[in-house]
This record gives sequence, structure tokens and C-alpha cells, in this order.
Amino acid sequence: MLSCTNHTHKNDVKPQEKIFPEIHTGAATFHVLGGVIETFTVNFEKIGNIPIDEYGVVYAFLPETKLVDLVVDGPYPAAKFKAAAKEGLMTESFKIGFPSGTHALSYRAYVKLKGGEVRYADNDFTKTY
Repeated sequence: MLSCTNHTHKNDVKPQEKIFPEIHTGAATFHVLGGVIETFTVNFEKIGNIPIDEYGVVYAFLPETKLVDLVVDGPYPAAKFKAAAKEGLMTESFKIGFPSGTHALSYRAYVKLKGGEVRYADNDFTKTY
């Protein structure tokens, strides 16, 4: 018996399209007396349908303003958020002191997906202090 494989049936299960999260780096706030990062913010425009293992902000203290490659598991630390991701602004408090001899802070948001893929925000910030 022959079967036709050139078309689909209305009851065929379609594979689910992968929808990735869309994130933006939000502004960091600093302690009023200076010298300490108080909060980082990640803005989830869209959560998507792939489970999120971790998210946060990769940051670097630098002696001067310059471009650096802010990547997870790279040479710079990450501030990992504890709360479950949801659409909208996610802000978390951190107490990260500025190392001596540095005058610039660069940072950008990231999200690590189930399976290990890491996606980064389309924007980053560099501030001098």
C-alpha cells in the first residue's frame, strides 16, 4: 500500500516555533555616597517559550572608558538575579564596591537558556565615576 507524504493533515502536530527572550539593559543605580553599585535592572520585553536557567548583568570595572567583550563565563563577573524572570523591569539589589584605580563601569544584560545558549541585550552602558 502506498501513502502520500507531500502534504500535511489538519491533525498533524506542528513543531513549536522557538521564541527567544528579548531583553534590554536597564540603568544601574549607585549609592548616594558613591563607590557602590546599588541595583542593576534587566528589562524583559518578551519572555519567549524557551526555559531560562539564569539571567543578570555582566559588568567590568576599568581604569578608563573603553570597549570590552562583556560575556558570561569570560574574564568579567556577572551579577546573577535570584527572582524568576517575567515580562517587564526586573531590578535586583547588589552591594558591589568599586575597585581602587578604576574610573569606568561597563555592563550589559544577559539571559542563559536551557541547553546553555546565552543571549545578550542589544544595548549596554558605560559610566565614568
